[in-house]
Amino acid sequence: MNAPESDNPYAPKKALKPTPELYGELVGDGTEQLASASISFIDFSSSSDAVVHDIGCGLGAVTAAVVAASNANNVKITGSDIDDNVLNLYREEISKNNWPAEAVKADATALIFADGTFTHAIGNALLFVLPNDGIDAMKEMYRTLKPDGVAIVNSWAYTPTLPAIIAACEKTRPAGTPLPRQGLEKWESEDFLRSIVKKGGFQADKVKMEKRDVFMTIGELNHFATMLWSFIGGTSSAGWLESDEENWDAAVDAVIEALKKSEGFEELEGGKNKIMFKAHVAVAKK
Repeated sequence: MNAPESDNPYAPKKALKPTPELYGELVGDGTEQLASASISFIDFSSSSDAVVHDIGCGLGAVTAAVVAASNANNVKITGSDIDDNVLNLYREEISKNNWPAEAVKADATALIFADGTFTHAIGNALLFVLPNDGIDAMKEMYRTLKPDGVAIVNSWAYTPTLPAIIAACEKTRPAGTPLPRQGLEKWESEDFLRSIVKKGGFQADKVKMEKRDVFMTIGELNHFATMLWSFIGGTSSAGWLESDEENWDAAVDAVIEALKKSEGFEELEGGKNKIMFKAHVAVAKK
């Protein structure tokens, strides 16, 4: 679920297990806010008979955003994911919210759908977690879109969370210890995201780039920092270190300190807080 680079089985006792449920609590309304910002360039309320593919659907952030932006009578959504546990949770959301959607198990890099199936293909926080920089998934989006169909994908131009993780690593681990999530910096470039979309088959003049601020509401900071460190702290090629056990509280404190200093951070009432991300959004027409 959290894509560790190591098969080291050790984990500190205080580390929360990286389950789909923990992921859902960790991302909170963040993926839904990102999805809403990303689809804001499409008028789903006036789209007639939209057939939408929510690729790597997760818990349904894109599905929720599309339903909220559309007349539910004119949209049909297929959510696909490779993780059975995630799909089960997505099905629960479909049932609970009465979404006009179905869940299908599929690999984003080798889709099971026929050519020209969808009017819209939306990959939310997807490409940068896939192999080959998501190029294979972009090719599959292109293939399965109808003529004049629209693909929407995004990447983070700025996150407050990864620098907070790095700060905790640098404060509590020996110098030279591999850092988690290295290689994501390239996605901060608008040109890099554009290049991936073009390599997927979309013509340069059919690709429009946008940038959006995305605000995420989080709960009590210590709990959020604990979830964040649990989910990402042990994902480097070194895995968790045995010294992470005794340094656990110091690492969580370092995450909190970095988040408080991040651009756009704001304390809200009721023990809640707001953190800010920046996103690149590519809207590409077939």
